[in-house]
Amino acid sequence: MRRKIIITTLALMFLITAVIYAEEATIIGDNLNVRSGPGTEYDVIHQVNTDETYTILEQSEEWIKIDLNDGEGWVHNDFIEVSESSTDEPSIDRATQEEATNEEKTNVSENTYSKQKDSEYPYSLTGKVIVLDPGHGGRDVGAIGVSTNVESDYTLKTANVLKRMLEEHGATVVLTRDTDRYVPLTSRSSLSNMQNADVFMSIHYNSTPEHPSARGIGTYYYNERDQLLASYVQEGLIGYTGFRDRGIHQESLQVLRINHRPGLLLELGFISNEEEEREVGTHAFLDAASRGIVQGLYRYFAH
Repeated sequence: MRRKIIITTLALMFLITAVIYAEEATIIGDNLNVRSGPGTEYDVIHQVNTDETYTILEQSEEWIKIDLNDGEGWVHNDFIEVSESSTDEPSIDRATQEEATNEEKTNVSENTYSKQKDSEYPYSLTGKVIVLDPGHGGRDVGAIGVSTNVESDYTLKTANVLKRMLEEHGATVVLTRDTDRYVPLTSRSSLSNMQNADVFMSIHYNSTPEHPSARGIGTYYYNERDQLLASYVQEGLIGYTGFRDRGIHQESLQVLRINHRPGLLLELGFISNEEEEREVGTHAFLDAASRGIVQGLYRYFAH
């Protein structure tokens, strides 16, 4: 009988814990669209902003349903941080609490990426057409990293994350390639011209095997008119990733030279640097870099 009582008590404690604790979503971007269903094809029904917190109701693949107090809606999990909350927090002894606090401080200090809050944006990117060009592809793999992973894979992964974030901010995004295929440089620029892009960005990763310690992010432009755009995007990238600042440079690069739209070529890190290659392959880096680019675009369109 006593064993049954103990088991029953433990089961009740588990059920009480399940009721008390709930997952919450903290928003990590401003003017983010909340949709009526789990996908960008659903209608926008609301917008949420940085540091706002909502109870998570459901998850469908990469989409999270949140409680809006006066309704429900879906946000992409790229733009939230999940945490547990409770309505009746159990008591713990002071030593355990201090240990948990010290562990949290350690985790924060190990975070490479900036946690700076997004600027308060005066408007969304609705109506802006952004052409993203994942560099290389197909038979042209680009640089080969220390891990033997290739640049063309990194650039496509980056473009897809950035595309989702830009779309959440209201932009119309066109990719020069969405699979591992070869696209001539002329065709990439022509697509930008045909789409009358507000901004064209070619995404790349750097490599100098002869200097394996080289690291950092650099931004390239061709036309003088694009210098300010380059400055804003570079500042955003460095501010959010904390990577070494390699500055902006004016270069006669074909994909920019024959492009009649405002354009940049981004070198987002060195995959010939073992440590930096590990970092650029993480979701944390891609999220930070994308947020930095979005901030740079907001500043550019507002100037």
